[in-house]
Amino acid sequence: MSTPVQLYQHLVEKFRNYSTEELIHLNNEIVKSTGWGSSRGTFRTAILNALSKRGIDLSRIIRREDGFTTVLLTPVRLDENVLIPLN
Repeated sequence: MSTPVQLYQHLVEKFRNYSTEELIHLNNEIVKSTGWGSSRGTFRTAILNALSKRGIDLSRIIRREDGFTTVLLTPVRLDENVLIPLN
């Protein structure tokens, strides 16, 4: 992949074939690891996009304050179609 946009598009397509459990496991592995640089953010964004497209509620890991949106970098679990932070 030559650009982050191309990598993101590739991942979005690939993650369509992953189960919800696989995506959550992958998210949890990514947030625990270090040293990914910008690729880490691209991977995580594609994972969260795939989960959101399945109708999973991400509101418990998203914070909106003073016009800024932040996504918590934390392992999660699924509870009644809602991603719940483990930390």
